[in-house]
Formats: sequence, C-alpha cells, structure tokens
Amino acid sequence: MPITTDTPATRDALARLNDDVLNTMDNEGNCTVKVSDLSTLLAAYKIELNKARSLKKSLSETSEV
Repeated sequence: MPITTDTPATRDALARLNDDVLNTMDNEGNCTVKVSDLSTLLAAYKIELNKARSLKKSLSETSEV
C-alpha cells in the first residue's frame, strides 16, 4: 500500500513552517518553529526519498533483464 505525503495536513504544516520562519526570523537568521510541524515535513521528505530509491532500484532491475 503506497504512502501519500501530499496531504492537506502536510501542506498545512508546510504553510505554518513558512509563516513561522518569516514572522520570527531575527537579524542573525534564527527563527522559531513548532517541532511537530518540522517533524511532519522531515517525515514526508524521508518517505519521498525512500520512494525515489525504491523506484530507481526497481527501474535498474528491470533494465538489467
């Protein structure tokens, strides 16, 4: 069963991260974000990386046959 990372919840977390970064950045480039939003984005990114690796491996095995 495939995992979908492009969901309303993920898009909402990304929008909140964007807003938090823009609204809390100081002169040194530091900002404050919610850990849950950041972990949601990182989890989705890891899932997408694994999907890409699996697809690349699958395509590689198919072309060897």
